[in-house]
Amino acid sequence: MEKLFDTHCHLTLGELAPDGTAAWERARADGVTEALVVGIDAATSTAVLAFVHAHENLWAAVGIHPNDTGAATAADFETIRSLAADSRVRAIGETGLDFYRDTSAAAVQETSLRWHSELALELGKPLVLHIREAYAPTAKVIEPYVSRGLRAVLHCFGGNPQDLHPFLEWGFFISFSGIITYPKGENVRAAAREVPIERCLVETDAPWLAPVPFRGKRNEPAHVVHTARELARVKGLAEADVFRQTTANAHAFLGIV
Repeated sequence: MEKLFDTHCHLTLGELAPDGTAAWERARADGVTEALVVGIDAATSTAVLAFVHAHENLWAAVGIHPNDTGAATAADFETIRSLAADSRVRAIGETGLDFYRDTSAAAVQETSLRWHSELALELGKPLVLHIREAYAPTAKVIEPYVSRGLRAVLHCFGGNPQDLHPFLEWGFFISFSGIITYPKGENVRAAAREVPIERCLVETDAPWLAPVPFRGKRNEPAHVVHTARELARVKGLAEADVFRQTTANAHAFLGIV
């Protein structure tokens, strides 16, 4: 099997917290050769960086999730800034706007998104965007940073084809999760048909959103294979080509040579 890159997982969170190392070993045995492990606040980002330093072929993203911005302190943001300078940190986030859950005020989320965007530009690293029911507001907030060279991925895309814009025009990557395999995921499959394969990434968002045939169970990086296979089916491409291209895309996006 071709090599495969899980571009978004949480090996130190939830049900995977006590089993992260074993889950990563299972993934490697199944041909998943690299992964981006993502933090959601200062504490988890600190844990993520320690985890990736203890394992081969893992990279980190550090940031404060939009749903956690309401509880974040100035010290938390400074912790993220300090962690982000590490060479194993290849992306900033996840950050963005989430108007589905009412856990943090919109203005607070927007301020955080601007802060993360500035940090990404300062360090020359891409942004991992979490967007839920807020595609147009997110585009409005980050447009000034795009003109300054901001690069980003729309992680775990769950919108409709029209939600891809203006992000595709900006050259952003679009990452597909297990949602693309769900019976009710036709909106995501329709969007995937519009995204050039050169802009596609695949992810698990483990331990959540397990793809079919594991839906309802704990997700882990090994399962990204099923998402990549469905992406290939939807786009009418050979599985090996999708595996190869999405891995190359991940390397390009994260600056891995």
